[in-house]
Amino acid sequence: MINGVFRVAALVVLYHPPADVLDNIRSWVDQVGTVFAVDNSEGVISEIVSAIGKVPKVVLIRSGENEGIARALNIGAEMAEREGYNFLLTMDQDSYATSDLVSTMLGCMTGLSTLPIGIVSPFHLTKSGHTPGKELCQEVMTPMTSGCLLSLAAYRKTGPFRDELFIDFVDNEYCLRLRRAGYAVLRANRALLKHLVGDTKKYGPFIATNHSPLRRYYKTRNRFYVFSCYVGDFPGHCIFDLVRMTKEVLSIILFEDEKLRKLRMMWRGWSDFRHSKFGKYIDADC
Repeated sequence: MINGVFRVAALVVLYHPPADVLDNIRSWVDQVGTVFAVDNSEGVISEIVSAIGKVPKVVLIRSGENEGIARALNIGAEMAEREGYNFLLTMDQDSYATSDLVSTMLGCMTGLSTLPIGIVSPFHLTKSGHTPGKELCQEVMTPMTSGCLLSLAAYRKTGPFRDELFIDFVDNEYCLRLRRAGYAVLRANRALLKHLVGDTKKYGPFIATNHSPLRRYYKTRNRFYVFSCYVGDFPGHCIFDLVRMTKEVLSIILFEDEKLRKLRMMWRGWSDFRHSKFGKYIDADC
């Protein structure tokens, strides 16, 4: 903080990004000081990623392979800390922000909670049709990573994101860890973020997300990891999430393609959790 003003950096995680990612980044780049763009795309640099690296304020970091969302988040947080920032805006490549996103979330940082604040989330505009609450800021359990404002002071206290989870439930685990450490997790209901969440379709009480078999593997493995770590502290949330998983299984059976393959990968995720096998899943037929 300089002269009473919070310093905010941003992280955007790239993975074979489409052309419209440039418009998404331009929607929020002027709201932060520096953008750390971590490219998880395999192989040589693409024209789009090269163009992103030329955007003012952007620092491009490439490894030539997919090291996972958790590793990318840690790279951004560590670089922002070294450069003296107070907060890190964590963005997905498919998210488009309103011009007051950061300032609205910063408004939730002072005087609105008796607890220190670990993360402030925006309200995600998705296909779900959900609408924001009337409160300017409200407590939430485990918001999605994209558009969140992470306190780097809280990051120092609670430690890095779990690299071994690789992708999926990285955000859930971190928010529960923050809450267990005594930090508040808030949502700024007037901070709006347009966020594409897969190929989502609603069928009455069921939501078919149409995630790939590989994503089903990660979601299942990491979901049980989170349950095992936090059911004692947050039993209601963890049990509710297992009920949600049951509805996801029914959605796969009733409405989605590749039913058997997805169910097999969910079983494999459960098996790997039981055997404490984490990290990146490697399988040529996946």
